[in-house]
Parts: sequence; C-alpha cells; structure tokens
Amino acid sequence: MNNVFKSKIILGSANFEQIYGIKKNTIKRKEIKKLFNLAIQNKINTIDTSSGYNQSEKIIGSLGKSNFKIISKIPKIPKDVTKKNIKKWIKDKAKNSLKNLKVRKFDYLLLQDSKSLLGRNGDEIYKSIKIIKKLGLTKKIGISIYDFNKLGKILNKFSFDLVQAPLSILDQRLLKTGWLNKLKNKKIKVHARSIFLQGILLLKYNQLPRKLKYLKKNWIIWEKWLKKNKLTPLQACVSFICNQNNLDGVVMGYNNKDQLDQILNQKNIKNKLILPKINIKNMNFIDPRKWSNL
Repeated sequence: MNNVFKSKIILGSANFEQIYGIKKNTIKRKEIKKLFNLAIQNKINTIDTSSGYNQSEKIIGSLGKSNFKIISKIPKIPKDVTKKNIKKWIKDKAKNSLKNLKVRKFDYLLLQDSKSLLGRNGDEIYKSIKIIKKLGLTKKIGISIYDFNKLGKILNKFSFDLVQAPLSILDQRLLKTGWLNKLKNKKIKVHARSIFLQGILLLKYNQLPRKLKYLKKNWIIWEKWLKKNKLTPLQACVSFICNQNNLDGVVMGYNNKDQLDQILNQKNIKNKLILPKINIKNMNFIDPRKWSNL
C-alpha cells in the first residue's frame, strides 16, 4: 500500500457501537480504540461522522479526538422546523456535535441532505451553514450526495469546499458522469465512500443477503473476472480506488482493526484495471438507502 493512498484513508464511524448496513456490521468501543491506535501509527488522521450516527460523536470525543481531523454532518432537517427556526436548529446541531466531539471546530461540516438546498428553504439552509463557518465553528463546508442528478443545479447556486459521493466498481457514476473531473476543475475536494458497497463487494454470490440475490448474473461476471485476473475482491476494490488520482479522500468503515490492517498491507495493487462490464439496470441495487424497500 503506497503512502499517497494511506494519506487519503478516512475512518468511517457509522457502525461505532451500533448496527449498520445490510450486513448488520458493528464495532465495539474496545476495538475502536485499537483501530484509532493503528490509524495513528500509519498517519491516518481523519474521521468521518455525523450527529445522526447514534453515539458515534461521543465515542470519538472520549477516545482521542485530538489526534484526528473531524468531518461531521448536519442531518436532514425535520419537517416541523419552520423557516425562521432553521438557523437556530443548524447552529444548535453543530454546537452539540462539537460538544460531543470535544473539539472547538470541525475541519469540514457537511449537509447530509443536499437535495434540501433546492427546496423552498434552500437559501436559508445555505445561509445557516455559512454562518457556522463565519463563526469559526468549521474550517470548511460541503455536501454529501447519493446521486448526481441535482449536483449541477446545487453547485450553480451555492459554493462548497467538499463533495462526498459514492464510488465503487459497481457504482462508477462519479466517473462516468464526468463529475470527478468537473469538481476538481472547480477546485472542490472530493471524498469517495461506499467503495465496498457496505461490504457486499467482498462477498461471494452465495453469501449475499437475500434481498440482493437479483444480482446473480452480475456476480457471476464479477467472480469470473476476479478469477481470470487472479485478484481477491479486496485487491480489486482497493486497486480501483487507488487508480483514481483525483480523489482527495476515501471514507471506509471497519468492524475491527484487523480489517484496516489488511487494507494497509495489501499487495498486488494493479495500476491499470480493465474492469468487467457489469450493467446494473435497477439502480436501487447499488443504493444502500433503497435496500430496505427491496
């Protein structure tokens, strides 16, 4: 594993002492501490979290937050929050997160529900997060996105420092839409997430959750390609991401510190990959938000 890629690794915290994802992943506090120690030893110095991740921020705050840069998120604003109360709601959320994290300011504060910027309260939401930056509670601001349909409209209207988006061998929309290069040209940093698609890309077909068995044909192509190229799923996924030089960061979650160790010790990273043609027509199968409805 080269040092350039190591420096881009961001610790995901969505499963800190809570069940997360279709595979019901979780990591306990004792193991989180080991994960942090291994990260620090390898100069991995950023954590991605959210006030919506249960106790995640409090756990980070109690376990050595001073060693890490912090990315956190403002969750979706509840419908009962009126326009005149949006600024207060966002400010209170941000201050409460800082208190839980035991830090004075975020390195990045993101809006988790970026589509709300195009709604009737969009201007007010944007003004509110800009105020957080003006108050010195965050160095920079950004958005977390799930699809790219509205990204152009958002960035034509509002200015951000960072976009966090999904990217994996199964979900290459960030590349195929041209948005990775467009964002770099706009001097906006890009962080990828879901590079293992909540871990399902590391599974054999017979290990997939029942809801995703529809992907059988795609998995046959994927497994044949891995065998032909003499790659493990982990080597393939990491090689794919390592080849994306325009990425500024990669958010990855772990169930234990050994999983991070395994990534850091990856050998046989391929500089050039001729990827299999996996055409998934139903996008719900690569959007974890939709899996509960399948």
